[in-house]
Amino acid sequence: MKKIFTVLSLFLAVFAVSTAVYGSETDVRIGLERNFKNVSQITVNDSAIRVGIGDRNKYRANIGVYVIKPVGNTYYDTGEYKTTFEQAEALLSKYTGTSCIPALTESGWTVYVRADSAKLDKPVVKTGVNCVGFAVDGRYRFIVNGSEPCRIMAEDGIVNMGSSLYRGDIEFYRQGSVMTAVNVLPVDSYLYGVVTSEMPSSWSLEALKAQAVAARTYAEKNRGRHGEYNLCDTVHCQAYYGVQNESESGIRAVNETSGKEIYYNDELTDAVYFSSDGGATFNSEEVWSSSTPYLKAVKDTHEKEYREWTRTFTYSELTNICAANGYGIGNVVSVSADYTDEGLVSSLTFKGSKGNKTIYKDEIRSAFHSSGEGNLLSRNFRIIGGAHTEGDKVYVIGGDGQNTKDYTGISATNGEGKQGKIGNKFVIMNDTDSETIVASVTTIGTPGTITFEGKGYGHGVGMSQYGAKAMAEEGYNYEDILKYYYKDVEIK
Repeated sequence: MKKIFTVLSLFLAVFAVSTAVYGSETDVRIGLERNFKNVSQITVNDSAIRVGIGDRNKYRANIGVYVIKPVGNTYYDTGEYKTTFEQAEALLSKYTGTSCIPALTESGWTVYVRADSAKLDKPVVKTGVNCVGFAVDGRYRFIVNGSEPCRIMAEDGIVNMGSSLYRGDIEFYRQGSVMTAVNVLPVDSYLYGVVTSEMPSSWSLEALKAQAVAARTYAEKNRGRHGEYNLCDTVHCQAYYGVQNESESGIRAVNETSGKEIYYNDELTDAVYFSSDGGATFNSEEVWSSSTPYLKAVKDTHEKEYREWTRTFTYSELTNICAANGYGIGNVVSVSADYTDEGLVSSLTFKGSKGNKTIYKDEIRSAFHSSGEGNLLSRNFRIIGGAHTEGDKVYVIGGDGQNTKDYTGISATNGEGKQGKIGNKFVIMNDTDSETIVASVTTIGTPGTITFEGKGYGHGVGMSQYGAKAMAEEGYNYEDILKYYYKDVEIK
């Protein structure tokens, strides 16, 4: 991991360099929303960076710790353009007594003089929407003003942004007084940070390869999802933590599948995936709006590990949840579910004092967004109403062998005409001996509540990551895994 340098006596030595820059058609733009979305400033802890405008040549800056902020001022453009920062900095002495600063523009380095600090016979420039300033110890050392956003890169290829390290370029996308950092880098470099952010590095290589191909396919299919950048770094798109979450096994998985993507009828697929299903996946139309031919339900016979979860709600909480969604059914008095053949919830009905509301698809999970723990983790759950008992039961079976009753509320009469109610303990007697049977009973739930007991984690469409883990451990390769969860596809 790169060290963070603290510099007590800072200096700036900047000179122009012609260097290969990120920004080709194969690069991907990742909005770093987790830590750097709509922030007023961004700190970069690097002893040597290169700074430029868009894809243009970058200029070396050897300073240590920068704080980058949006800048909006009116300046005089002195019109003296230079090829290096040092040359521009040397011009400052000509404007002693004014507020002046070196500026990197699309025409090169120059000096800007604040219009409110002097009156010059020079063109007036109002900084554009992309202008940012680079400050050290609270004082701006230079600004970057161009028609495209400012970008930086580190000389060693990894930008140190304090708590985070990133390969490639960092672009500062301004929106008024705030900005968002955008990581611009080759797709496979991005995937280095995705694969073991989405899947543990200790898992089998073939599972990691399946993850790499699914993530690469998803990234290519969903370019442009966020407008100014292609994808974000959260699970809204794909989890991405930069260099910190890279691993040797993850990098190997990406490299050994480089260029491989998932196609259906020669078209790139939307290779969605999730954590675990608990036994079965959904057809795409059972979760989202449209039917996708390669996203079909699978009875998952491989997945052995899955998330188990429990959520308990009072009726008051359920009433508030329904109100937050605008269902307008008054006070909730009961909740019921319908199920698919595989035991997954296909619909959920809230019965209220003013009517009922039935919800379908992924709304079954997202309807709970306003609750303390947010969305339900999956749609593989059962509903337990209030407190009840579960455990071993003794049944009375009819002469036809079909009709049964459990012991609740049942009495029995012996041959002598003595009658007693059957409880948790049963004594079976004949003429010679007797046998005592004790039914083991467990109380489940809490009076006045509804409990959801579930398994699995995620939307349930496409590849189960824990299923991929199990298949890899069983000896399947990454193509086998992908073709099991994505139907009738090709890997090429």
